[in-house]
Amino acid sequence: MKSRVISLLALLGTMLGSASIGSAAYLTVYGGPAYDPATGEGFPGAASAKVNESGLAVGRAMKYVAGIDKGERAVRWDPSTAPGTELGTLGTDSSGTAYVWANAINCAGTAVGFAEKYVDGNYQGALAVRWDLSGTAATELGHIGLSGAGTTYAEAYAINDAGVAVGYAKKYVDGSNKGLRAVRWAPSGAATELGDLGTASDGYSYCFAVALNASGTAAGVANKYVDGNYMGERAVRWDAAGTAATELGVLGTDSSGSTDARANAVNDPGTAVGWAEKWSGGYKGTRAVRWDAGGTAATELGVLGTDIVGGTGAMAYAMNDAGIAVGVVEKWVGGNSVGTRAVRWGPSGAAATELGDLGTDSSGFTHSAASAVNNAGTALGYARKYVNGSYAGARAVYWGMEGLAVDLNDLIDPANGWTLTQAYSMSDTGWIAGEGMFDGDGPGGYDPYNRLFLLQIPEPAALTLVALGGAVLLRRRRGFQPLTPRLA
Repeated sequence: MKSRVISLLALLGTMLGSASIGSAAYLTVYGGPAYDPATGEGFPGAASAKVNESGLAVGRAMKYVAGIDKGERAVRWDPSTAPGTELGTLGTDSSGTAYVWANAINCAGTAVGFAEKYVDGNYQGALAVRWDLSGTAATELGHIGLSGAGTTYAEAYAINDAGVAVGYAKKYVDGSNKGLRAVRWAPSGAATELGDLGTASDGYSYCFAVALNASGTAAGVANKYVDGNYMGERAVRWDAAGTAATELGVLGTDSSGSTDARANAVNDPGTAVGWAEKWSGGYKGTRAVRWDAGGTAATELGVLGTDIVGGTGAMAYAMNDAGIAVGVVEKWVGGNSVGTRAVRWGPSGAAATELGDLGTDSSGFTHSAASAVNNAGTALGYARKYVNGSYAGARAVYWGMEGLAVDLNDLIDPANGWTLTQAYSMSDTGWIAGEGMFDGDGPGGYDPYNRLFLLQIPEPAALTLVALGGAVLLRRRRGFQPLTPRLA
């Protein structure tokens, strides 16, 4: 019952703009690795975080030693270990610098990502890596060839509960670079190259897998070549039983047959979502797209108006197992753009449901985006906050099925030093991982710094959230890639 009171108070605060929650109801914020501004030691920057069902989170953060930047490190923490620990590297350069990212974690606590590799301080490229729950050491995953100098590059993006991971790796043939290829890693670490959609005349191509479901079906993007001629990017699916790339449908092409599309997520039933360029009497921007399991046809998802020539921008970032998708759409009123809005698309049909915001400026302009959704249908993301028409910064938010935006900051103690700005991931058990600004010594002391956070919403089945990326989606001009989620 207490959690329902929290939710009602949060919703009331959203609607009235002034409701507060009693201290007994505040949710605890578990900070990730911390930074000491007095000594210049620790992790003062953070970006990206994922959490599993037990509340174990991974992410990446900048590392400083005595005020000197040492690159980025993968980190792991949970309520019992907060502020957590740095995960292992594959060496550093002579100054102790390296870049290491954790991109995903499964229910067993196994995380994957990438790490730069150094041998005696000498750079050897970067490899996909795995960190097991039992320790912090980084385990190298396989690659698909080395350059003449013995280097390569690979990164794992996703891992399922069976321990299968997907991502990409550079392909080398006799030391010659043939581009990036989608890769599947077995639990043993062995790498299997996944299929492409053709290559240039010299064998060069580009494709990568970014999403993976429980059965091992992966989704992502691949360059398409016809008789060695580049025809743009296509959304693709790789079934678990093989390696062949299945090209997914598009929303038209230019006069040469070229267009671009990408798949961003695939659910356990095998339906994928993403975006595709729309061509209809000319270029009309990007549209969110759904590709149903077992098929390839692209279903165009709804938007929130267009400009005077029918152009706009929209992308779907995530989808739950029931087929509810979320993402971001540019909103148009009277032919004028009023920013972007977080949206939800139902499992059947294509209509876009605009999700609530945290206010707008005097012209009705704001930005918000939803980049994940859990199996209860709750979406997670970010929204710009406006107070009396004045911009007050970005805020981490969730949207229940009623579509109202709930500022996560309304659920925590305002005196704890946190401003939660971006939520990246939520489990079905209610754990949320994200980033915010943390002011450990209060106003007037050291400046606040960016830090990872973890908290749990009670009664998660009645809520639900997901991975974020506050996005400024600029309507696409031919030749430019749509922006990925970022704070605005």
